[in-house]
Amino acid sequence: MTEVYENAIASIKLGISDYQSNDEARPISAVRNFYSGVLLLGKQCLLNEVPEAEPMEVLASRFAPVPDGDGGVEYEPKGQRTIDLSELRERFGAFEIKWPPGNIKSLQKIRNEFEHYHSPAPKEAIRQAIAECFPIVQGFFELLGENPAEALGEAWEVMLSEEQFYTQQKVECDQSFSAMHWHGGRSNADQIQCSACGSSLICQDDPNNSDPASTAGRCRACDAAFTAEQTIEMIVAGEFGADSHMAAMEGQEGPVYDCPECGLGTYVSNEAFNICFFCEFDVGGECARCGDGLTVLNQSVNNASLCDYCYHMSSKDD
Repeated sequence: MTEVYENAIASIKLGISDYQSNDEARPISAVRNFYSGVLLLGKQCLLNEVPEAEPMEVLASRFAPVPDGDGGVEYEPKGQRTIDLSELRERFGAFEIKWPPGNIKSLQKIRNEFEHYHSPAPKEAIRQAIAECFPIVQGFFELLGENPAEALGEAWEVMLSEEQFYTQQKVECDQSFSAMHWHGGRSNADQIQCSACGSSLICQDDPNNSDPASTAGRCRACDAAFTAEQTIEMIVAGEFGADSHMAAMEGQEGPVYDCPECGLGTYVSNEAFNICFFCEFDVGGECARCGDGLTVLNQSVNNASLCDYCYHMSSKDD
């Protein structure tokens, strides 16, 4: 293996060692070292695909054209900057290497916060971020044909225990919302993210509660408490946020809207739902003037029995 691989192993081990320390300053070092180690491990996966190439020919972030002496050009690395996470994923695609499952974005976010200012992430949120990276690390080792237990030793055992702890906590948190029937559709709270620290370990204080308006949420990572309104908004944003982003990218609307009744951004309208997750208000029926079906998009906010167009026209008549 190359120096990149050796540095990856050293960084991951150091990151885990920092994390285990009781020194309050060490979590910062843990995040930086562990994140760096994961990226280096991914970069080694690229190098393994082209063993005859110079490392910078594969890992450089920028390239400059230079004459090849035969009337054409070659591209040579420019500077010493190597690829970041997004570029690494792009090159995996270019090399036709499947990116392993797992989440590194939470760790990247915390790392970036530490780079620019003090991160609000508590140690439990860092624990979660490291645990969510575990499948990626495991996937990289599989691509490399290396044994993680042998390479990382005690650090690997710690990573296994962290993942098991996080998985247990996550299951308990998600199950605390199991009494919610989500209005006959299939939805859940597993994509929720704490608005304070970014953790997905949000639970309901009363797991027997089935009324969204009576929900009291709490983050097990940072202990932040949330009102029913805040909790349901986080659930809706987590569950349907990606769909909303995709729709916006395509110049479309939905599936999350402000509820005409309670005003919260918890009204979901898609193939499975047409209801507010908080107050359970649902838009339906026909416009009293033109007979068209009423939806969350066309119902007048001034008169619930009319569509926007008919309300506008009736106002002109007045």
